[in-house]
Amino acid sequence: MRHKDIALILASLLLALLLPLVWHPHGSASNQDSGTRHPTPAPSDPTPSQPSEGCKLGTYTGTTPLSSLQYYVAGEEDIRGGLTCTFRIHPKLPLFTFHFAGREDNTFGNLDITSGSTGEVVQTIKNTTDPNFFAPSKAKDILTVVDANFDGYQDLQLLSSCGAKTCSYNFYLYDPKANQFVLEKFLSGFSIPTFDPAKKQVSQGWLMSAYESGGETYQYEKDGRYVLIKKQETTWDRAAHTVTQSTYELRNGQMELVDSKTTPQ
Repeated sequence: MRHKDIALILASLLLALLLPLVWHPHGSASNQDSGTRHPTPAPSDPTPSQPSEGCKLGTYTGTTPLSSLQYYVAGEEDIRGGLTCTFRIHPKLPLFTFHFAGREDNTFGNLDITSGSTGEVVQTIKNTTDPNFFAPSKAKDILTVVDANFDGYQDLQLLSSCGAKTCSYNFYLYDPKANQFVLEKFLSGFSIPTFDPAKKQVSQGWLMSAYESGGETYQYEKDGRYVLIKKQETTWDRAAHTVTQSTYELRNGQMELVDSKTTPQ
């Protein structure tokens, strides 16, 4: 074989060896240099999901069909399966679970409270909730949490009853030392309650008719008292066909009328 042919063959072999090292049609150069393809790392396992907060009706598990039970109304909410709520009372505390037992007469019984995952009942609040008393509210709205005394711990706001226009609530304040929820008698019975954490104020309102309503605002004090600082009333004089709106404010330790306006109706 001639030297020219041998040189041509050697050049072809050398080119075949070098070409994979300089041509990277896919992937990074580092992957090709190693001679192996590195697959994209699989995403790490997601953080285990935490139970969602809120309330959920349980499923009726009795052997008698619901339609055959007393007080069953087709198309209306039935609460015989009970209600379970989960809320976080404080970031450093385990989740609390609140369970209302469903009863055969389609009402809720006592409220059992458990803390964490042990399932041990740490408190039972005596309760009787008739769905006729809280309609048109839904069962899932019976219990919610709010910091009612502005101490950093969530408290229980438990629906008591609903009228034609408004609903009223009972409040249970969380006591971190006793790990118990204690009835707050002053707030219990408030209707349409709202809380302002920045000002540490609590307001409630009521609506009697289109022309009769009112509202109150209380300032929370360090000693645990709620002091009335503002009151608004709307009254309807049916005989005179007028509506009067009055506003009172706390001044010098007394509630004083600061504004009043009467309009024909």
